[in-house]
Order: sequence, then C-alpha cells, then structure tokens
Amino acid sequence: MLNSSVIKMDVLSDLQQFDVFSCLTAKKLQTYLPHFYFRSYKKNQCLFMQGDPRDKIFFLLDGYVMYERGSQEGNMLYLDFIKKNQMFPYGGIFQDKVYQDTAIAVTDVHLYFIQTHFLEEILKTNPRQLLYIVHKLSDILYLHQKRVQRILIPNAQERVLHTIQFLMEDLGVKDGKEIVIPCPLTAIHISKLSGTTRETVSLLINQLKRERIISVTSKKIRIHHPEYFKEI
Repeated sequence: MLNSSVIKMDVLSDLQQFDVFSCLTAKKLQTYLPHFYFRSYKKNQCLFMQGDPRDKIFFLLDGYVMYERGSQEGNMLYLDFIKKNQMFPYGGIFQDKVYQDTAIAVTDVHLYFIQTHFLEEILKTNPRQLLYIVHKLSDILYLHQKRVQRILIPNAQERVLHTIQFLMEDLGVKDGKEIVIPCPLTAIHISKLSGTTRETVSLLINQLKRERIISVTSKKIRIHHPEYFKEI
C-alpha cells in the first residue's frame, strides 16, 4: 500500500509533464493536487458528448482521444486528435457552458481531470499561465487555418496527401529517418479529415504502400520517406 506522500509525488510528477503548469513551482502545484482526479477509459469509450455541460478539463497521460463534431442533420463537421501530455479542450475556455465536440478514446487512455471553474480561477490569478493559454489558442488557430487551406484544394488525392502530411507533423514520432504515427487511423478517419471518400483514401494508401513510401501495421502508419510529403 502506497502512502499518501508517495501518491502525491506521482501525481505531481505526472502534472509537471504539461506545459501549462511549467510556470508553477512544485510547491504551488502541489497545493492544487486535491482538485485533480485520475481516470482510465477503454478504447471507444466516450469522455463527453457534444452539448454536455463543460464542467471538466482533461490532461491526457497516454493514448489518443478523438474529437468529433456533427450538425443537427448528422453530418460530420469536424474531426481532430489529442495526443499524450496535452490538456483539452482549450476551445471555449472562460466562455462556453457546454462542450462543442464529442470526445472518444481511440485507444485505452489514462488521464487527470479538474473542474473547469477551478482551473479557470487558477489561470485568472497567474498571468504567465494565462499567456500560455493565449499562445496555445493562437497555435491551434494557425494549425486549423492550414488545414482549411489544404482541404480547399480541388484535387481529392492531393487533399489526402496533405492530410497524411498534417497527421505526420501533428502526431508523428521520429524513428531514425522514418516517422511513425502511433495513433490507430482508419481510411474513414482520413477521409473525414480530407473531405474525400473512403474509397479514394484506400486507393491512394495502397498506391503509397506499393511505392514503399508508407507501410501500415495494426492501423499505424509508418512513413518511410517523410520528404515525399514535405515536397507536395
């Protein structure tokens, strides 16, 4: 049985991995530990639904979470992925009363959460943390502007290639001269991100595999020639 001081040190160490807390001393962060709660979610389990009260902010320790947003007619409007050591959701902070997206565990995940109102009070009293949030929101806005520009390209195959490039840059992990996207991705995921059909994605993926530009194992894409996508 671990004693309480060891458990607190583990939580503290976990939370110090998140950039949003980098400007806090260990002593200061430790005072907030009672307000953090640990949770595990299984693959395909829902963390929250679009329209649910926005009462929690999450800190992902491992695994991947997917955002989905749909219209009232059931059409997919938005899709995105969250990787480990990221806080989410950033959008709507200090403003939204409900979640704008549905969050689903793509893999088994472990995370902490804190009540939204408490985190917002912490941020209000720490200008450096608040500035970090502003910079992060600017980064997210810039990233989505780039995504929109790529999706507006008329050629469907080019949109798929740009989507793989985006996933490589956002989720990819270097492995020697290659890059691996550890997040399990299906043709449907890529088709929704690129605004194309699953058939178009499958055809292009198979072509890239034949040309040995990529390989796919257990839905994880290994990019053997990253420069191919950078030259698009």
